[in-house]
Amino acid sequence: MKAYLIYLKTFNPGLRNMLCAQALVGIGTGMFAVLLNLYLKDRGFTEDTIGQLLAVQSIAAAIASVPLGWLADRTSRRTAYLIGIILCATGYAWLTIVDRLLWMVGGVLVSGAGNGALLVAVQPFLQENSRRKQRPYLFSMNFCVTWLMGIVAGLLAGWIPRVLEELGMTASSSIEALRQTLRLAAGFMCFAFIPALLLPTDRPRTDSCPQNLNSPSAADNYSPHIVIAMFVVTSSLIGAGAGLIVPYFNLYFRDWVGASVAQIGTIFAIGQFATVIGAVSSPAITRRIGLVWGIVGTQLCSLPFMLLMAWRHDLLCCAGGFFFRMAFMNLGIPMREQMLMARLPQAWRARAAALDSTAWYLAWASSMLFSGNLLRQWGYDKSLYITFGLYLLSAALYYRFFRDQPAVSAAERKSPRPLIKPL
Repeated sequence: MKAYLIYLKTFNPGLRNMLCAQALVGIGTGMFAVLLNLYLKDRGFTEDTIGQLLAVQSIAAAIASVPLGWLADRTSRRTAYLIGIILCATGYAWLTIVDRLLWMVGGVLVSGAGNGALLVAVQPFLQENSRRKQRPYLFSMNFCVTWLMGIVAGLLAGWIPRVLEELGMTASSSIEALRQTLRLAAGFMCFAFIPALLLPTDRPRTDSCPQNLNSPSAADNYSPHIVIAMFVVTSSLIGAGAGLIVPYFNLYFRDWVGASVAQIGTIFAIGQFATVIGAVSSPAITRRIGLVWGIVGTQLCSLPFMLLMAWRHDLLCCAGGFFFRMAFMNLGIPMREQMLMARLPQAWRARAAALDSTAWYLAWASSMLFSGNLLRQWGYDKSLYITFGLYLLSAALYYRFFRDQPAVSAAERKSPRPLIKPL
């Protein structure tokens, strides 16, 4: 932790404002992740309908991320990020107002497009406004901040509906309590707009050797097109597996384990805290075994705990498996983001992030089109088994693709210092 504090002091104001905005975004999205399924289920929607709504949201994120990635490359990362916050806040608030399914589709479309904008803006911004030695800690810190706020979101999502009901501030049904809590989550997204306005507006700089962007350099084995394609393949497998089970973990604990809403919120909060503890060690793992082995190893370590969740029904075992699965599976995210940004020239980064997220969201959405029916007919254990196989294949392919590749591209090694110098 001392190293993190030392590096935090070297971050420029733009990086600090981005971390602050990410914290508020993390609270808003975290509360929706915990409560939206429960809210829709209490409203009378089936697992099939819930899965299809979330699939539409993912498809919207995938489609919107491509033009927004182009916009981020042409204008600034700040522009895309501000658009993302506006769309997310609007879509989330809209979902708490409307009652009909058709209008809810509009809400998930807007919020999905906002999620796509946030994804394509953050990684390039962090890469281009930092120095190389800062980046392992910066990407890890961005991940930890988001997940720490997810802990706060889980606790708020678990207890605010209950408090509202006990204080008599909502109707006797739990639906109104969940609705008011979700509106509060949309409010946190609106507050994120304030630090986002303070982000630098500088136009992204051009790499010093643009003529080499479409072909591999002497130090690189693959061109940017091939590198992006490799990330797209592995991301698609992870997204397909995640779409089968991850959106239903709150229903998994309620229906498979028998947990209450308060217990579900607490479990999600503890799981995110375990993830943050693991992510703090990301720079140390990178230094010791490298980015490739760090990404592959952490993903493989999550697999046994998925089997535990499929085999047991008791709360303690399933919650423990959930904690470790989440911690290991998400521990590699900052390393993966750093690897993608470092392996590509600047002019490709926003579009690469867009294509990577598009692949993940499309695979996620494709799985969710039938995952609800799969859960209803086959149960949660079969979905966990299929996800196990997809994650294992993704780890194997990632190792096959990148085991002989340098962690940093030649263009990145030759890139100039960031426009905004650290204080």
